[in-house]
Amino acid sequence: MQGIKMIVLGALLAVSAGTGAAARVDCCYPGTVVYYDDAGTVVGVRMYGCGDPGWGIVTLRSKAYNGCIM
Repeated sequence: MQGIKMIVLGALLAVSAGTGAAARVDCCYPGTVVYYDDAGTVVGVRMYGCGDPGWGIVTLRSKAYNGCIM
């Protein structure tokens, strides 16, 4: 149950990252979203609440993790 909640939180953070005042997500529980291309290669990472904006591109294929991974 806890894992499902964190995945949902990560997805919501990823969606809200580009919208107005909601773009400031560094105030919240730390989480990381890893983005993949169609072949499964990592093409981007966003680390919310970790003090690092991440790198790469954002795609529709992603996976959310608890905490900061890098």
